[in-house]
Parts: sequence; structure tokens; C-alpha cells
Amino acid sequence: MSSEQILLGLGLIIGLGILLQWIAKMLKIPGIILLLPAGILVGPVLGLVNPNEIFGNSLFPLVTIGVGILLLKGGFELNVRKLQSDTKQTVWRLVTIGVLITLAIGLVASFLIFNIPFYFALLLGAILVVSGPTVVGPILNIARPKQPVGHILLWEGITIDPIGASLSVAVLSIATSQNPYPFIDLFLTLGVGVAIGIIAAVLYIVSERSGRVPPNLSALVAFMFGIMAIVGAEMIFSEAGLFAAVTMGFILGNQRLTPATGIRTLTETIEPLIIGILFIMLAALVSLPALADYMLPALVLVAIYVLVARPLVAFVTTHGLGFSRSQRIFIGAMAPRGIVAAATSSLFAINLTNIGINFPQLVPVVFTVIIGTVAIYGLSAPIISRKLNLSQPGRTAVAVVGDQPWVVDLAEALQQAGARVMFIAPGEENLQKRAADGKLAYMVYTGSFAELSDDEILDEAHELKNQVKWLIITTSDHDRIKIATETFLSDIGNNSIIIFGRSRARQDEAVFGTRRSDILANTPFGLFGRNEDELLDLLDAGGSFEVLESTEQPQEGVPVGKKAFLRVRSDGTLAVPGSEEPLAQGDSLILVAPGSSS
Repeated sequence: MSSEQILLGLGLIIGLGILLQWIAKMLKIPGIILLLPAGILVGPVLGLVNPNEIFGNSLFPLVTIGVGILLLKGGFELNVRKLQSDTKQTVWRLVTIGVLITLAIGLVASFLIFNIPFYFALLLGAILVVSGPTVVGPILNIARPKQPVGHILLWEGITIDPIGASLSVAVLSIATSQNPYPFIDLFLTLGVGVAIGIIAAVLYIVSERSGRVPPNLSALVAFMFGIMAIVGAEMIFSEAGLFAAVTMGFILGNQRLTPATGIRTLTETIEPLIIGILFIMLAALVSLPALADYMLPALVLVAIYVLVARPLVAFVTTHGLGFSRSQRIFIGAMAPRGIVAAATSSLFAINLTNIGINFPQLVPVVFTVIIGTVAIYGLSAPIISRKLNLSQPGRTAVAVVGDQPWVVDLAEALQQAGARVMFIAPGEENLQKRAADGKLAYMVYTGSFAELSDDEILDEAHELKNQVKWLIITTSDHDRIKIATETFLSDIGNNSIIIFGRSRARQDEAVFGTRRSDILANTPFGLFGRNEDELLDLLDAGGSFEVLESTEQPQEGVPVGKKAFLRVRSDGTLAVPGSEEPLAQGDSLILVAPGSSS
């Protein structure tokens, strides 16, 4: 393979991996729905990507490290404080009893449908017990089910991956007669992986607490320890690296000895890159004729998993734990297969071929099940969540924070215009009192930003924070701007943050790392142009906010002497900026009107 072909293949793997996730995000569908077909297209169909020739013997070691990093990030998300006693019991049942039920049904179905030897059917069933955060997480983000359902499914998806992968290794050892005591190795794999994960987490914590890790290297040091844990455990037992990754992430995500924001920042950045690379690369390994040959029977297997196995697992594992009928149905309607199933099947197919065992159904069936389950659950989950009244409201709320004397009036005007408002006033007693005595029907939050940033707290404030789409900051205090921005930035992005106050050039540079002239076209407030100073002048001179409804708007647009500020659409969402164009039916316009002395 020429260097040009290798370069083209690498470019397609990385480029398509990112581009298709971007498109999927805009379409609000799981990225894997686009990634796997694209990998098949550029791989066996067009012949542009051949991972075996590009990576050679390093292909599956790279896949193992990539999957390990994804599970490290997943373990970091497993917050024990979010799990109530019944939730913990459900997760435990899902990864024990649920795995056994899924394995048994998969074994029988595979044996009957494909007419393959017992151990082949057992191996296929073992590989397909896994789920995974790379597919469960995106689907939950779209469906937005109320808790604790989301926490249960996320915990199951993260913890079941290393369990399923290790179980598959044990079954492979039995099928190939390579190890007379495979299940002893299974427990040893678990023990070694957990032990190394603990050691790696402790080393990272000690390093951070020593104060000798530069802030700009904190994320990379965490990454280094994660790689060392995965590789070290894999050198001892195959798949032990996955247990090590989850264990390290879990400890770092739940300890309070040192901040672990570095690992979150790094993994959130590289997670989409790894997901894109792995799915494109593994899909490119699929044999197109084999995929066509086993497509129909594989779809029958998909139907059995979706209609029989998962509902039965949910019914058994949630029985007697106090969940509502709707919650139990939704748990039974969510079990997509992901990257671990794809990687394990591809690796096992090569291992079996190398020792002279032919199992042609393995990879095409697994990939069909992955595509089928992700498509079914990804497209149906949002609908089922809404039909069962489990869906949380979408991101339409507006958070308002600041210290200006008119900030409460702004929050009340937004509410009057139809927006849901979260008014945040930590340390501002006068504003808190005015807001409490006023007309705000939604949330008046008086706690600290640190508590609001703590995702482990489950209360009304955090529930509303998760529904915020816009953040309006009305202050010239740079420290407060920075803290407020950091609290919401990862959820809504800087294009949904409006900083409304004096000294904007300094504020923009402090918060976004650039001067105002560089971000005018990129931040919503920049769209106000020169009106910003006029609006502030009016408010400082005693101006007030008024709400103009579409039925009240005069023919000429905005009344003379008043300035358009924000538009609230009929569905309660914010449109920035407020324009002087005629309002659509049901829309409202927030105006700044001059005071009596102006």
C-alpha cells in the first residue's frame, strides 16, 4: 500500500469520524447510525480504507487503548451519590441477572437461527450482552428521560462493557480449548484490572496533590496514567485493561482529595475523535458479501433482542423495586450495542482464522445487530420517553445573573414574555429579596456557583439548570462573569451567553480569551451592534423594560423612542437579538423604554 493511499485512508477515517458526528448532532440522532454505514462505504464498497494495511499488527492494540479511554471517561461519569438504594440494586441486577438472561436468549436464538455449533452460538451470545456508553449516552441525551432512569441505563452501559468483553474471552477459550479453566481467568482478569486501576488513580491523585503538575499538563498527566493502566493490565490478562480504565475513572470521579477537571476536559475533547475513528475503522473491516448473506437472519436476531430479551430483562431486574410502569417500560426499551461488541467480534474473527477455525457469521451478524439496535433504540427512545411522560423539558429556559439594579426587572420581563427564567443571585441579598417578593414564578437560586456546578446534587435547581439554553450576565464584575460562564459553558456553549454590561472589551477577553472585535460575529450579543451602549444608557438613566406582544405591535414596528432588546418566541424560546421586524403570531418583544427624566 502506497504512502498516498495510507494518507488518504487516515484522512477519511479521521475526517469522516468527526464530520458525521457533527451532522448527527445537528440531526439529533446517534452518530453511530451514520458512522457504520460510512465505514462500510469507504471500506469494502469503495476500497479507500483498509485498516489492516494501514495499521498492520498495531490495529487491535490501538482499538483496545481507544476503547479503554472511552471507558475511563465513562467510569468518571459514574457518581455514586446519584444512585439511590433501589437504583443501585437495579444496576447490580442488570449486570448480573440481566447478563445471564440476555446470554441465554442470545445463545438459543443464535443456535436455532444460524444452525451453528453450540460454542459458536455461546460466543456470539456473550459478545452481544454488552451495551456501552458510546451509544447509550447520545441516545439518552436526545431522549432526556427523567431520573433515575437515565442514571441506571448509563451505569449499566459503562459497567457491562468490561464484563461482557471478559465473558467473551472466557467463552472463546472454551470454544478453542486454549484454556481448561477460563472462568478462573475471568475473575483474575477482574481482580487485576481493578487493582491496577486503583493504583493508577492513586498515583494521579498523589501527583496532583504534590503541586508539581503544571496546570496545562494536568489533563495529559491523567491521560498518561490512564494509558499506563490500560496497557499494564492488558499485558497481564486480555480485557483487564477495560476493568482498569473503568476503575480508575470511577475513583477519580468520586474522590474529593483533588479536583479532576483535567481528565474531564481531555476525555470530552478526544471522546468524539476516538468514537469516530473506531467505528469508521471497524466498519471498514466488514466483508460486504458476508453482510449480505447473513442480513435477514441477523435482523431476526435483532427482533428477538429488542422484543423478547430486553423487555424480559427489564421486567425481572426491576421487579419489586418501586419503579413505575413507565420507568420499567423505558428501561426495557433501551439496550443498543456499541463499540466493544464491534471491536471484540473483529478481533475474535482474526484470532479464530489464525488457528484455522471458520466462523463467517460472527462479524456480519454482530455489526447488523449493532446497526439495528442503535437505529431502533436511537429513533424510538425520544418518542417512547415523551409518550410515557418521562421526557424532561428541552433546553428553552433562560438563566439571568448579575448585580445591576434592573436585573430583577429583566427577569420578570422575560417571564412575562413567556420564557422560563432561572434567576441566580448568590450573595446579593437585596436582589434576592426583590426577586422573592416579586412575580418570578420559576427558580430564584441563591446558593453558590460551586454548588450549582456540582452535577452530583439532585434538586430542583440542578434540574432547571439542565434546561437552560441561554445565559444573560448583567454585571461588570469580571470574576463573576468568569464564574457564571464556566458554570454553563459546557452545557450551552459561548454562542448562547450574553454579557450585558460596561467594559465589554475587557470582559470578552477575560471570558473568551479574545477581544470584542474578534468575537462580534460569533457571540449573540455582538448582533446588537452599537445599540448595546444605547440600551445601557437608557437603563442607567432610569429606563425600564416593557413587553410588546404581537397583537399590540404598531404597524411601524417598535414604538418611537424605545429600543428592541430580546424576542421571545411563542414556544418560550429566546431569539437573539430582538429585531424591529414585525412579530410572528404569539411572539413577544422585550423593549427598553426611557425613564421619565430621559
